[in-house]
Parts: sequence; C-alpha cells; structure tokens
Amino acid sequence: MRIIIDMQGMQTASRTRGIGRYTHAFVRALLENKGDHEVLLALNGLFPETIDPIRAAFRDLLPRENIRVWYAPEPGHWNDPASAPRRERAKIVREAFLASLQPDIVHNTSLFEGFNDNAIVSVDAFLEGIPTSVTLYDFIPLHHPERFFTPNVPYKKWYLNQLEQLTKADLFLAISEASTRDAIETLKRTDLEVINVSTACSDLFRPLNIDSAEKAKLLLRFGISKPFVLVSGTVEPHKNISKFFSAFSRLPKEIRRSHSIVLVGNSMEEHQIMQRGWARDAGLDDEELILTGYINDQDLVALYNTCNLMAFPSFDEGFGLPVLEAMSCGAIAIGSNATSIPEVMGRQDALFDPHDEASIAQKLMQALTDPCLRQSLRQHGPVQARKFSWNGTALRSLQAMERLVAKRQPNTSTPALKQKEPLSLCIDAIASVSPNLHEIDRIELAFSMARSIITPHTERQLLVDISELWRHDARTGCQRVTRSILSELLKNPPQGFRVEPVFANFDRAGYRYARSFAVRMAGDISPGEGAPIDYAPGDVFFGLDFQPSIVGSQRDFLLEMKRGGVEVRFLIYDILSVVMPHCFAHGNEENFRNWLETIGLFNGVIGISRTTSDALANWYHENSYSLPPDFRFGWAHLGADIENSAPTYGLPENAGKIVAQLAQRPTFLMVSTIEPRKGYAQALAAFEELWARGSDVNLVIVGKQGWNVDALVHKLRTHPELNSRLFWLEGISDEYLEKIYGAASCLIAASEGEGFGLPLIEAARHKLPILARDIPVFREVAGAHAAYFDGSTPAALANAVQNWLSAYQNGQHTRSDDMPWITWKESAEQMMTALLDRSDAQSPLHSDDLPRERSISLSA
Repeated sequence: MRIIIDMQGMQTASRTRGIGRYTHAFVRALLENKGDHEVLLALNGLFPETIDPIRAAFRDLLPRENIRVWYAPEPGHWNDPASAPRRERAKIVREAFLASLQPDIVHNTSLFEGFNDNAIVSVDAFLEGIPTSVTLYDFIPLHHPERFFTPNVPYKKWYLNQLEQLTKADLFLAISEASTRDAIETLKRTDLEVINVSTACSDLFRPLNIDSAEKAKLLLRFGISKPFVLVSGTVEPHKNISKFFSAFSRLPKEIRRSHSIVLVGNSMEEHQIMQRGWARDAGLDDEELILTGYINDQDLVALYNTCNLMAFPSFDEGFGLPVLEAMSCGAIAIGSNATSIPEVMGRQDALFDPHDEASIAQKLMQALTDPCLRQSLRQHGPVQARKFSWNGTALRSLQAMERLVAKRQPNTSTPALKQKEPLSLCIDAIASVSPNLHEIDRIELAFSMARSIITPHTERQLLVDISELWRHDARTGCQRVTRSILSELLKNPPQGFRVEPVFANFDRAGYRYARSFAVRMAGDISPGEGAPIDYAPGDVFFGLDFQPSIVGSQRDFLLEMKRGGVEVRFLIYDILSVVMPHCFAHGNEENFRNWLETIGLFNGVIGISRTTSDALANWYHENSYSLPPDFRFGWAHLGADIENSAPTYGLPENAGKIVAQLAQRPTFLMVSTIEPRKGYAQALAAFEELWARGSDVNLVIVGKQGWNVDALVHKLRTHPELNSRLFWLEGISDEYLEKIYGAASCLIAASEGEGFGLPLIEAARHKLPILARDIPVFREVAGAHAAYFDGSTPAALANAVQNWLSAYQNGQHTRSDDMPWITWKESAEQMMTALLDRSDAQSPLHSDDLPRERSISLSA
C-alpha cells in the first residue's frame, strides 16, 4: 500500500500547537510501524521555512526522495474575494500532484487549514476516486457558533466550506472516543468509517530527577517563587481560563497566598494583556499569575515535574493532550468532566464541572490540601498514561487504511485517470475553471505544475558542478581534482545514478547540462549542451568544482533544489582563506566567508582530508553558525595516479637537458602554485644559505605565479642560480611533471597550511622521499613515511635539509616507499561513499583511509 500523507498540519501556524505536535508524532509512529507499506510525505512549497525542519525530523525513517514538495501560485487569504479563483487553481495543482504519486490512499493530517495562510487542503475537489482519510480532532467551532461564527462571518464561511470537504472523505481517524462519537453524529457516518485511533505523548514527557540547584535555576528563569498550579491554555473561550481564575480567587487566602498560577501557552502580547485583565477582574493580584508564553518541550517537561498541581479547565477538547503529558511526568493532575478529558484522566475523583466555579474551586482545594488524594493521583498518573501509545495509534490507523484500500481497490482509479496523465488532466481542469488567464498567471501556473507534477527519472541523477572547469581549465590543483574525479565518475557511475556534468553562469539563474564536455572526456555522444537541468527528488547535486562566486549567485536556485528533494553537498579543499587571510589577496577572506555561509545552508560537505573536514566543523562552531539539522561532514582522500587525471601532455625542447641537469646532484622538488603560505620564500632563503655553506644541491619549483608574491617572483627571475641550481618550471604539462618527479631526490612540502597535500601522495607513488613541515594534514597524509621539520626561519629549513642529506647519504633517511596512496578511481569511490552513504562501495586499500561521515550538534 502506498500512503501519501499531506503534512500541512505541520507547516501552518498549527505546527506550534497541538495539531502540529500530533502530526509529527503520528507520522513518526506510522513510519516506525509501516511494515511493507510505502509512505510519502507531501509538503506545501509555499511554506519554505518548514521544509528543511520536516526533512530533518524524519531523515532517520525516510529516504529523501520520499518527501515530496508541491507548488502553487500564492492563493491569498480566504477573506480576500479576489483570491478565490487562485485557490481553486491551487487545489487542482495539489490534487494532480497527489495523483501523480500514484497513491493507494491519501491521508490529510489537518483539513481545517488555510483561513489566514497559503494552506490548500481539499478532498475530491478535482480528482475523484483516490481513497482519502483525515485526522479528526474536534468540532469545537460547531459547538460554539456564537463565539466562533457570529463575530467572524468570513471564518464561518471558510469553516463550513472545509466541513463540506471533510464530508467527502472516506475514513476518519479520530483522536478520542469523544471526537469519534461527535463525528458519527455530525457527519452522519458509521462506526466503520470513524475510527478512534486515540493519541499519546512524546517519550520526552517522563518523570525527571531534578536536584534542588537545577530546580532553583528553572524557577528563577520563569520568575516563580512559590509552589505553583500549572495551567495550559490560550484566550480561546473553550479553554475556560477566565473562569479558572475566578475559581482560584475563591480559595482561602492562605492557600492563594502560598501558591501561584503559571499559565503556559503560545500567547501574543495582546493575549497576555487580556489574560492579566481576566485575573484582575477575578480579584487576583499580579504576583499570583505568571505567564510564560511559548516554551519549548524541555522546559514544559521540567515544569510538569516541579509543579504542585496541574489543572486543565477546558470544557471542549478533542483529546486534552496536556493532561496526558502532565500525568506522564508524574504530576498530580485534575481536569474538567467534559468531552474527552475524562477518558484521558481515567479518574472520576480528579474531575470538576468546568462551568461551575464552586466545583472547580472545591477540586482545587482538595487537590492542594488532601495528602491521600494527592498521593493517589500521583501514583495513578503514570499508570494511566501508559494506556496511550503512539504504536497503538499507528497500528489502528494502518489497519483502518488497509481495510479501506482493500474495499476500494477495484475502483481506485477513475476512468479519467486511466485515460490521461495527471498533468494533462490538470491543464484541462484549469482551462475549464479559468479559461482566460493573464500571461503572468499562466507563467506562474506553468512553473508550479512543472515543479509539482514530476515524471520520475528511470535513474537518479548525480549532478556534478564543473562551472569553473567548463569555463576555463587553468591547470590548478583544484582543477586537476575536478578533471580526475569527473573522469572516473563518467567511466564508473555510482550504482543507480546517471552522472551529469553541469555548469552555471553569474548572470542567469539555474544550472545547465554540460554534455558536450562529457563527450570530450568520455567519448560518448549525448545531446543537450546548455539545456536547463531537469531535477527530481532523489537526485544529488555535488559541488565538485571550486567557484564560490557562482555558488553565491545560484544560492536561491540551489535552495529550491534542496527543498525539492535534491541532496546538495560540496567538496571543500581547505578553509585557509578565513584562518590565514594574510596569505591571500585582498577581499578573498570576505568572499570565501560568504561561500562558507552559503554552503552551510545545504546538506553537507566532503573535505579532501579529515583535517579539512574537522577544521570546517570547528570553524562553524566557533563562529556560531546554525547549520541545518541534517548537515553532514565527510571526507575522502585524493588520488595520485596522474595518468588517470585527464593529464596534459607535451615537453619543451629543453626538457631533456633540464632533467639531465637535475640528475647531476641531489635535487629537492617543490610542487604548487607560488603563494605566500606555500613556504617558497623560506625555502629559497634556506637554499641560498645551503649554497653559501657549500652544499651542491638543486632546488626545483614547479608551479604558476599566484598572488602577493611579486617581490619573490622578481627574485626568482633574476636569481644568479636560475637554471643552474635553481629551476622554476611554470605551467608545465603533467607528462613533464612525471619526469621531474622521477629525477628528484626529495620532495619538500613547506606549506604552512593545506587542505590535503597532493604532491606528498604523488611523491610516494614515485617512491620519492619527503621532507614536510610538521602540520596536522601532512601527518594525516604521510604519517611515519615522511621526515618533518619545524620552524619558520631559513636556518631551520636549511638545517633540516642538511640533516636529511646526511641521513640520505648513509641510507638512513625516512622512505615513502610503503606510504599508502590511492588511485583517482579509489578516490572517486571514497567520495561517493561519503556522498551517497553507499555500503557497497569498494573499500580503499587501508582501513585507516576509509572516508568518515558524521553529524555534529553545533548548538552548544
């Protein structure tokens, strides 16, 4: 059975009230007990701020692609007459979206939504024949029309419209026996169509061992100085708060003076003013009432655990969840004898008449002063609470759904659905209700339908961003990584994925397919260069290339992809621009910080080393960034086989001569762009000192000129040892670099900061010894297979080189021969393991090099 659950009850303002709490817990329980059934969650894209939290709330129970988002042009509020046509079109888009998911049953978690926001809920407004169930909470407005309808005619029209929609449902999952009886009578349905599935409360609500110090801090924070009666309620009339205040004022003065009322609830400032007015009218002093406003669950549990009494005076409830929460925490609880509250309470002697101040006051007095009753109620609460469980609610709900689907199975699809696809039906239906749409409305509708009614791909897409490489291959280290990983992914796509290189520009929203680039790399022919990408839930976007400016310009598009169910993650090379800003060009720190802020909005990163991944996690933490709950930090090492990195070829005429010169004496090689952090200035000065000491050695620099090194570059170009014992090879091919590695005696890695240190791996592949600066990432990459040096002075490095030469001449130098390294194929597999959580990926050669994946909490 394929169950589609409309989650708008957890997206509207209801998300902070009982409906939102019920929806969250109900859906979790359903997922935990679904067995072989398939469940998809449907989210309204007009509440974008709720999408990531909902994905995070269910990420441990559902694959990302099972949470779907639908879109509609903003319909407008119910009491705006001009919005009516837009709401009707939005209903059509929503139901076509639901039909496109091919459900066996659609469940609505809350049908009474959309009066003051963009929620769109309907039953069979457009497509008939799909079995529909609805969570049924209460009919409180119908019970009290003078309070809800008389003063607010638009609300009455909206409520009655939603009630008409409700009558079209096939199955009603009521949250209590009282609401079950009410529904049977109100909707004229049978007890086979209205099922009491009950409710429960979160496991968070339980007795706590709160010591005196913790209790004192809690009470101080809320301004509570006396034993208190905890009351849950808002300004809605049926919550009966004003009458409760009047009943409390009837208590003997000594009881009143020794207690406070603590009222919890999500109250706006004007509502709190109203509540304080009720208290004064009842004769209560200001210090007798404490209003907490909205509080989180942790604080609510603590207050349940520390209150002297919990009272629930409401005279109309669908269930009465606060009573159950309080009893679960071991609180002494009393409540009204109306509607569902007695079945939750389970004790007649804990009830009062909510319409009678004297009855309320009498029960308050007894519950505050009678030790036998207090002890009995305290023991009763947890026992009674255990009778309600989310597992039981979920199983009863699934059984009712199964019966409905089995009964309706032969007629699940209407003739129209059999003959036409949902998109065609949607277009026809909109044309019939709005035949003369303005162009702007047509454009908005086309976008909504395109994003909502998605034809699933036969394969999921791995969208690999190569924006910088597509534009220009500058032959940097980052671009070698991009070329190498992309080449391996095109040759060996992850199982179940089609690899699609993509690119974006600064001046146009959206990413586009770079298929001609793939043709050049893989030799395959695939049309569609420059076509906008067509993404679907379950696809993965991997920011492989490093182009911070483009990522920033595409931020909104990427967020839209993420909300649509695409996993969006980025490869990160290092964070040196923000931790060593003095080593980079002016403005680089700000641009890089902006990039880090942007990628922190998505699903995670993969560092090219564990050191880099940990450094970024610490940086986010130290700078107090609030990352998405499902943000993940992974890492994978880079490959070393240049021949499989889409290498460049070509040798200059003097290549043979230079290689021969290098073979005449010990040669120390440095490979990387010339930048301030790379240690070139220290290295050149160190070798000048060595030459002055009489050491006959070569220094070879392979790398292009970077930034902030004009003085150093001038010194290199005019150095008396240039092309004698000092060699600077700019922008050489990979073929030439291989020959240089083969001719060198030792690699010097003098950089003060790196994301990985690819030259170390390449050196080990050539069995070239390594002398590296002692920094964490070089220790991670080379371990015991390199010699290390400290210090930033020329003398420190000169002495380290001299000591290394002595050991080398005696055959006692540290060797890199057995240093573990991986190929680009294995590097790509590591990245895909971290990116896709693939348990079937080939393991690297050494278990210590396995990519790591972790989620961290940055709330501390």
